[in-house]
Amino acid sequence: MTMYLSRRRFLGGLGAAVSLPAMQACLPGFERRPSSVSTPSRLVVAQSADPAGLHPLLETGLVEASAYGNLYDPLVTRDLDGQLVPGLAESWERRDDRTWAFRLRPGVTFHDGEPFDATSVRFTIEKLLDPVSSSPIRAQLDAIDHVETPDAQTAVIVMKRPFAPLLAELTQLMMLPPVYTERVGFAALAERPNGTGPYRLTERVRDERIVLEAYDGHWQGAPPVRTVELHPMPETSTRMTVMRTGEADFAVNVPPDQAPILEREGLAVVGRPGVQALYIRLHARKPPLDDVRVRRAIVHAIDVDQIIASIYGGRARRITGPYPPEVFGYDVAAPLPAYDPELARTLLRQASVVPGTEIVFESPKGRYPKDDLVTVAVAGFLERVGLRVQLQVLEWGTYLKKIQAGDGEHLFLLAGTNRSFDPHFTIARLYGNGSVLGRVYYGNAEIDALAARAATELDPERRRSLYGNILAMLRGDVPAVWIAQLDDLYAIRPGVAWQPRADSLIRARDFELELSRPSRS
Repeated sequence: MTMYLSRRRFLGGLGAAVSLPAMQACLPGFERRPSSVSTPSRLVVAQSADPAGLHPLLETGLVEASAYGNLYDPLVTRDLDGQLVPGLAESWERRDDRTWAFRLRPGVTFHDGEPFDATSVRFTIEKLLDPVSSSPIRAQLDAIDHVETPDAQTAVIVMKRPFAPLLAELTQLMMLPPVYTERVGFAALAERPNGTGPYRLTERVRDERIVLEAYDGHWQGAPPVRTVELHPMPETSTRMTVMRTGEADFAVNVPPDQAPILEREGLAVVGRPGVQALYIRLHARKPPLDDVRVRRAIVHAIDVDQIIASIYGGRARRITGPYPPEVFGYDVAAPLPAYDPELARTLLRQASVVPGTEIVFESPKGRYPKDDLVTVAVAGFLERVGLRVQLQVLEWGTYLKKIQAGDGEHLFLLAGTNRSFDPHFTIARLYGNGSVLGRVYYGNAEIDALAARAATELDPERRRSLYGNILAMLRGDVPAVWIAQLDDLYAIRPGVAWQPRADSLIRARDFELELSRPSRS
């Protein structure tokens, strides 16, 4: 969908952001099953988007990780509050600056019965590092040299150089089954997953539902909820409607203005600051944005404080960089760019950008809270300083593939999710030349050199200082406009027990259902 923005539409969009009435909506593709919905062993989740894929080495988005993270396990994981805890590795030790030994849990199997052992670890990492695999996670872990397997329960990861964020990065690396993967093919894991996780995939209907069934053989024991269904519903009104009617038990991305309404209707709304850093990516290689003065003009043209106040109602906060304060190395003292439309116009004139110059701003719809209103507001501010903005809205899967292929427009809306809580995750994945997002849309060899030094620095304070230099360089180059850290807000029906996670992931194992919970109508 493509549209140009008028001043009336812009002002109306900000007005609508203050109060959005509850709307009834039809549910295309949502299957009513009244005969089974009252069963306490079934949970229905209303998601904001359909995962682009379920391949843990090829997909990195939050909605994708929330799906495949139920099917697979990493060596090291995090608890609800973001602390490192054992996963498939029950313990580990650093033998020297380049060598880590992981003691693996005995008796773990993949869903098809294939055993998990040190060979699985070596296979997974070799697949990750193989350029043929084209894994976007490779940039985050390319410091790994090889894996040694002295016995079935011990995997020794040998680094090319000291690598401070290894444990943090391993929380994002799900283990693959070697025999199964070789039989079906590496790419087939996107549709035919086989992990060690607490759930196995039993059904997937694109853009309609993903059905997960409990895996009784999981190393933590069978999860409390037997069946979990993930239903993609990009329209906010649809997600809120199915919560009101009882067709869903849990919904993501609750609009802040809807929270008190839902609570008055008997639903619970829970939240916490999330790892999502909402930002606008600027294509620094596409004219006229290849001139840093134009990128700086865009930053000063946008009134971020007004967007946060009117659209998010206090359930978000400005950020000084590409990740939220919970991530190591965040610079709380860094200056925030001022809203200065006159300076923006001056910078555009200096860059010889004539009034009416067209730029394209692309975004998904419903993937992020209030994303449609954010894009309208941003486009309105840019038109005030003389740019002509063409808005394009795409379905999430198409949008993500387009960006990952390097075909992004002048501007596109994303939310960086630093689930490792280490800056290496964000810098390597979004701004370094080892990733598509860094190489195609930005490209700065100085960032790569500084990031490499920071990753090898084992002293926390010296490492923090290096990341401070990287953040200062990014603020000067302006490859993105960092908008805000968003609160994660979820709606929960009575009889469902759940707590939000610090990493913003949805883990089905965290849910518990009360036998007395109300039946859905």
